[in-house]
Amino acid sequence: MGLFESYLFDDETPNLARLINSVNAGIWEFDVNTNKVKWSVSLFTILGYQPGEIECSYSNFIDNLIYYQDRASFLATINNRTAQSSEIAYIRLLTKNGYEWFQSTVQRQGNAKISGTLININQFKFSELQLTNNNTFVAETNKLLKVGAWEIDVTLSKLFLTNEALDIFELHQQPATIDELIGCFEPEHRQLLTAAIEDCIRIGRPYDLDLRLKTGKGKVIWTKIKAVAKIDNYGKCLLIKGVIQDINVTKHSENKLKSTLNLINHKNERLQNFAYIASHNLRSYAGNLQLMLNLHEESKSQTEQQEILSHVRSISTSLNATIEHLNEIVKIDLVANQEKIQIEFDLLFKNILNALQSNIHSANAIVKYDFSKCPHIYYLPAYLESIFHNLLTNALKYRSPDRQAIITCKSIIENEHVYLIFEDNGMGIDMKKNGDKIFGMYQTFHNNLDSQGIGLYITRNQIEALGGTITVESNLDIGTKFIIKLL
Repeated sequence: MGLFESYLFDDETPNLARLINSVNAGIWEFDVNTNKVKWSVSLFTILGYQPGEIECSYSNFIDNLIYYQDRASFLATINNRTAQSSEIAYIRLLTKNGYEWFQSTVQRQGNAKISGTLININQFKFSELQLTNNNTFVAETNKLLKVGAWEIDVTLSKLFLTNEALDIFELHQQPATIDELIGCFEPEHRQLLTAAIEDCIRIGRPYDLDLRLKTGKGKVIWTKIKAVAKIDNYGKCLLIKGVIQDINVTKHSENKLKSTLNLINHKNERLQNFAYIASHNLRSYAGNLQLMLNLHEESKSQTEQQEILSHVRSISTSLNATIEHLNEIVKIDLVANQEKIQIEFDLLFKNILNALQSNIHSANAIVKYDFSKCPHIYYLPAYLESIFHNLLTNALKYRSPDRQAIITCKSIIENEHVYLIFEDNGMGIDMKKNGDKIFGMYQTFHNNLDSQGIGLYITRNQIEALGGTITVESNLDIGTKFIIKLL
């Protein structure tokens, strides 16, 4: 083979070839006159390829492998004909695994040939960039209020918090272990922080989390935790450097804003429903009444007149129900501004059971309740009574004909919020088909003749008017579960 028809150092100097190809560096040679290029086997290797797997040519290297922003600096080293020493440039090359950093060294051999080396410095460059970013980050955080720094020495499994960080934790001494630090956070956030630290140690992934912290004095506050990994030349994580910031005021303001926006959206929705009923339903009833009256006047038969009057009574009854629904929608906002009082769940629920005793008995239903975990709440009595009443009557109305109805209700406290869990083993709802319609006005999903589709709509609006939420889980022929966050 000729010089430019075989791999560099492959045939003519086999011992040198083995030595060169065993290190993490590639060597190339370019003939200016013929435009022919030779690469060492190790150059293919550091790019992630086997010899011959990609084209070994000047144009392929310049046009396809070198990152376009680094092309000019590399060509400057190639075209510098006056250089007496090696020219160095730091470039990114497209390897089989993506772009990586390389140190390029170019040396001219007279006017005919140029040779050079490529050394993979990707891990070193990443460490350098991370260190620069970390230093910039620390400098910026020094200007912020309520910000502290912390550090984990991965090798020694040691933890250090600055005095500012200790102040945020309201601790007088350093946590003894990483687990002790994680234990300061609320239970639902501990696993999230643990996973973030593990990923940072394993692959150097930085993280930015908003977590709830329980301080040494028992206060629960929102904090922001940011961290980056400091790695060695082999990519192994040595340190995790981070900051913690008290964002409690900001977070509460953000949540309050979201709550206000949700409230506005719900009020707009109620207004649209009100307008729909007023413009559509009432107009329909008025038209039907006018038609019946006209027919009554034209009719000569007493039998026909009696039949027409029965239709008028039916229309009047439906009109009255619609007006009551409108009244309920209007009262939601009016009642929501009334003063809340302490209500005993057990006492109010028993009153509802007594009121619905005949319904429960005729349905042969079993009703279970447990309010021991949260016995009382400051709430509007009329709203809570309506919520209990609507959910109970719904569970009775839509019980399964194939089994005895079992209805359960309990209260719990979770993350300082009061929840009601209301569950039954009734007919259930097809969530894929009707999940987005459950709380809509005049939405019914079963063929009960007395279904009006207004109860759950009123219930949801009462709950949301006081800043709560209601969600539902349901399966056909298994049952339905309502999860209500009251406060």
